[in-house]
Amino acid sequence: MADMYMRNIRDWREGTIMLTFEEKGYYDELLNLIYLHDDLLPDNDALICRSMPVHPVSHRRLKKRLIDAGLIEIKNGFYHNKRASLEVNKINDLSIKNRVRAESRWSKSLKKKETCDAAAMLKVKVKVNSESESLNSKTEESENAEKPGPDNRGEKRGNKDPKKCTIDQVLDPEGDIPEDYLAYARQWGIANPQRRFLDWAGWWLGENGRKAGARGWLQTWKSRVRKDADRQLATGGNQQGPKRDSGSATTDGARLALDRRRNRSRKI
Repeated sequence: MADMYMRNIRDWREGTIMLTFEEKGYYDELLNLIYLHDDLLPDNDALICRSMPVHPVSHRRLKKRLIDAGLIEIKNGFYHNKRASLEVNKINDLSIKNRVRAESRWSKSLKKKETCDAAAMLKVKVKVNSESESLNSKTEESENAEKPGPDNRGEKRGNKDPKKCTIDQVLDPEGDIPEDYLAYARQWGIANPQRRFLDWAGWWLGENGRKAGARGWLQTWKSRVRKDADRQLATGGNQQGPKRDSGSATTDGARLALDRRRNRSRKI
């Protein structure tokens, strides 16, 4: 249905110069009905009279006048006008072209949107996989770092353990002082090495420190022995058995008890 059409005013006036004012008005309304019906206006007098509206007598008279003037004709039961038929065909062709173009644009837009969505989803998947792999790698590294090293008791002093471990994984913090630890302490003249060993091991147990295997803990003990030997020399206490007053013994006993309590809590 053609809701609008172009009219050349000069051609219209020249083509209807022989018509009266009433005939021009009837002709104009008849053309409007032809366009509205897409050049398929039926030859139905009742329909025409009701659509204009116009009296049936006037309708038949004016209809005959336009046919005689060659402005309209009746073919196969329909009204026809040469200029109207051309315009309706142009309008319909333009409408079809516009519809095809719109469908093509919509199809391209939809395809582009699907491509963008697919690319976005792929990007998200790659990012998620990358983050997952990174998280798994960090988790494995963390688990490997948290795994305790092997028990290095009984290893030779010359062996190196690349894995760090806490003191209770190498020594017994509440047991007897190992032979090599005791020998080094005696070499430096340390008084009461067993007690000093318990204090030293208990302190490191409470701190949860880490050294490089059995050799690292032995080096830590040697450092402690040398410091204690320097203190003994400074105080003149080179004899066996440390000289402590009652206040110092009380402090050391309290610290040892605290270290043992920490050890029990840690093992639980």
